[in-house]
Amino acid sequence: MRSHIEDQFERWKLDDLLLAYPDLSLRPIVNGVMRLTGTLAFSADAKGLERIDDAYEVEIIVPPSFPRELPLVKETAGRIPKDFHTNDDGRLCLGSPVRQHLELKKSPTLSGFMKHCVIPYLYGFSFREKHGQLPFGELEHGMKGIRQDFAEVFGVRHYQAAVRMVQLAGMKKSDANKRPCPCGGGRRLGKCHNHRVNVLRKQLGRTWFREQYRWLTG
Repeated sequence: MRSHIEDQFERWKLDDLLLAYPDLSLRPIVNGVMRLTGTLAFSADAKGLERIDDAYEVEIIVPPSFPRELPLVKETAGRIPKDFHTNDDGRLCLGSPVRQHLELKKSPTLSGFMKHCVIPYLYGFSFREKHGQLPFGELEHGMKGIRQDFAEVFGVRHYQAAVRMVQLAGMKKSDANKRPCPCGGGRRLGKCHNHRVNVLRKQLGRTWFREQYRWLTG
């Protein structure tokens, strides 16, 4: 009989990841948490920009609740400075939670996480090393950047409105649509930004948005 861990690895398509990145090694599983360490070599480009071949020493920590909970990624050779989109504990800031989760909805596997979240970050840093600037737009670091990205996702201008949109996305559609739209246009949500909120609520779920609202306002 297959074990729970084996079923999990199949859902995550771990074999595909290790085939694509053969210099990563699986470490012993502790309390259901998976660790991958080693060299992450990639060849990537961005629209209209050059292809870059590079490699980084990394540690990837995958929680048992993946893809609902995001993996943690660290660069372990000291190449990426601490002031470049990293947290105090060394974790790389791969992008806002909403963007990462939306990408994982398209491909909820470890390879999908690597392709859409990790490699773009590393490509961006490699490009910056070479050219002195980032190839993509840059969010503010930390909570300010997360609120900034929520504002863009929901199509509002102000961070306060974005946080209110997150709260409404965590509510039932019938209840949220009766509330004033946070954009400030004077209409209720059901006659304003309801389509955008409804799509995101369907993609990520009310529970996820409620958790984000508590985090943003805690």
